[in-house]
Amino acid sequence: MAFVLAFARGLHRYIPQQLRREWRKPAQNEGVVHLPEAKMLVVGVGGIGSEVARLAAAFGLRVIGVDERRRDAPPGVAELQRGDELDGLLPQADFVVLTVPHTPETEGFMNRARFQEMKRTAFFINIGRGMTTRLDDLAAAIEAGEIAGAGLDVFEQEPLPADHKLWTLPGVLLTPHVAGYGPYLDERRYAIIADNCRRFLAGQPLRNLVDKARWF
Repeated sequence: MAFVLAFARGLHRYIPQQLRREWRKPAQNEGVVHLPEAKMLVVGVGGIGSEVARLAAAFGLRVIGVDERRRDAPPGVAELQRGDELDGLLPQADFVVLTVPHTPETEGFMNRARFQEMKRTAFFINIGRGMTTRLDDLAAAIEAGEIAGAGLDVFEQEPLPADHKLWTLPGVLLTPHVAGYGPYLDERRYAIIADNCRRFLAGQPLRNLVDKARWF
């Protein structure tokens, strides 16, 4: 949501201007995304994607979710679709938020062809796994004006090489894989472990089971 709000209010333009000590206003209302009239596509509606959807809906966005395993739409998701609907949904979104795991099926699946399906005014955000997105394709799409910009916390190669174009492209916000940082992280992890121990002893279903055949 930090990326969404920054793009909605043009901070990706104003931060570089601040560093250059430039006072330059755009035309009135130019570069503003009015969130109550915007759509967000959340690709991967697991724990992270569900929370993104809940918060986005609170800001007035209409959220469409894409997920292979979910059958019920969590709070905030107005519409839930399967993965094979992705290409038809990309042209509708003002924000495309990627939270999918890295699997053989998702590796590199956000590529130049899919960026070209997005609106030219849309923003791409990846807070899931870096290997799901071809960064050279993303940079080329931004340079060509095929999308408006991107917010990335994860990358194909970490650290992102210092000579990569994304460092200096306009409309790009980068953070060094810190989206999960915050207080009480270890406490929340321990709570899940302790709960699973109790469930195991009681013969109850465990939380956060991994399907190793699917990699997540």
